[in-house]
Formats: sequence, structure tokens, C-alpha cells
Amino acid sequence: MATKKYILFLLVWFITLIPSLYYISLQVDENRVIDQFLRINNLIDMPISKTTAYKVSDIIRSDFNTDESKFVHLNMANRPFLRNDTAFLLKYREGLCGEGARVIINLLQKMGFDATRITLFNKQLQAAHTLVSVKIGDREFLVDSINSDSKVNLFLRNNDISPSDFNLMHYSGNILTRRMFVNKKHKGHAAEVFFDHYWLYSYEAVPYTKLITEFGMDVRVFNFDRPPLFISSMAEKPNTIMAIFMFILSLVTMLIVIWIFNLIEKYIKRITHKVGAPSEAWRFLPGASPGRVRDQG
Repeated sequence: MATKKYILFLLVWFITLIPSLYYISLQVDENRVIDQFLRINNLIDMPISKTTAYKVSDIIRSDFNTDESKFVHLNMANRPFLRNDTAFLLKYREGLCGEGARVIINLLQKMGFDATRITLFNKQLQAAHTLVSVKIGDREFLVDSINSDSKVNLFLRNNDISPSDFNLMHYSGNILTRRMFVNKKHKGHAAEVFFDHYWLYSYEAVPYTKLITEFGMDVRVFNFDRPPLFISSMAEKPNTIMAIFMFILSLVTMLIVIWIFNLIEKYIKRITHKVGAPSEAWRFLPGASPGRVRDQG
């Protein structure tokens, strides 16, 4: 009986694991697509350098359709919460800056870079552009994604912009102070226009604002600390996240099933015990005694 019970539990657990196995297969396919893309574009064994990072950005920028009115496969209004995976994006080559950042980050990480998602915000604290922060040794710099003006892309590339250039912005809202700071390091009209539009930044590997917004609260949370590479990598792999979530869900489901099964088993044993217990009807038989009644039984 115990063996049959364990076999039943294993069968139920296997059934609950099917969604997790499905997402694992999607992640394996995404890894294959990324490897194939790197081979086709001769990006295998490229040096870990700023030039290489810019080259990956250039390939994606030139390869993606960013005109939302001409999107065929990507529905921006009905994107999944975790957004589309890299396999989907590389297949259809449609998207805006967030999609471009996901593809570039996954490609760079596969090549050995420490890359993470970063969002720039305007004065109204609205997300204005999503791009990539790359760190090589102690040097950190921004690599543009897609759907941005060529002037922005050129400015980022020519001026070695990093998140540290925004550090004073969240301490002071005074535009003169901010412009004085900008002019000390990045002079010229282009720098003034760029930093006047992009007010501050936030690392978005963990999208706190997006999560809070899902609960109906209009709150902005800015993360100024660079996340660990593990978090940055996980954030761009929705299939891995779903596989882990489904695996945990399967474990919880199995625990509930075992708990319910044990409750039912205890209940059945209790009922069976009561039915099979020695009868006390002898008390109501004339001249009967417990011994005589049991002997008759």
C-alpha cells in the first residue's frame, strides 16, 4: 500500500512539473538562438572591450524595426508582465528601447560582459529611455539600445557617459547647480541638452516601480545601486523565472496534496476503527456478559 501511495505522489508531482519543464525547454531554445546569432554575426571570442559592446549595440540598432505602427508580431499593449524573451525578439526583430536592451544584455552576458538594464527618467519622473550599463573592471559606461535619436547614441559613445554622471541629480533639483556640475565634466550644448532631458537614472533589473504600479499605486522607486550580475542575468530571462516559479508552485502543490491525502487517510482509519471495534450491544442483552458476547462473536 505504501509503495502505491509513493508512486501516486510521484505521478502527481510529475504532472505538476510539466509547466516548469515547458519553460525550461523555452530557455534552452533561447540559449540556442543567442548562440546562433553570435555565430552568424561573428561575435564569438570577441574581446571584452568598449568597442565590442558598441558593435553589438550597432548590430541590434540596425536590425530592429522600432516603428510601432508597423509592428506585426509584437503587441505593445498586451505584452506579458515579464516581457517577451530574446528568442521571440530575435525572430521578429520588433521592439522599442526595452526590448532592445534585453537583447543586447543577453548577447553581452553570453559573451562574458557584466551588463545590466538601466532606465533614464525625465524631469516629470517618467521613464524616457532604457539602455544598457556595462562594467569592465572598475569602469562603467552606458551603451545605447534602440529607438533613440542618433544624436543621443553618438553623445553616449563620444563622451563616455556613466551612471556616476547623474549622481548629483537626485540631490539637487536646482537646474543651475546641475548645469554647473555637467559643465565641469561634459561641456558643450549636446551635454546640456542631454542632461536637461534625462534627469536621473535607475537600475531596473529589479523593477520596483513596475511591481508597485501593478497594485494601482503611482509611485516611483529609484535604485542607484548596481545589482549583482546574477540578478541582472535573471531579470532578462523570463523563461527561467517562470520555470523557477512553476517548480516552486509544483512543490507547494505536492505538499498540499500530501497534506490532504494524509487527512483523508486519517479520517478513513478513524471511521474504519469505529466500525470494526468490539460491539457494546451486550449491555442490552438479558443475562449477557462481555465474555459471553465475545465468545459468540
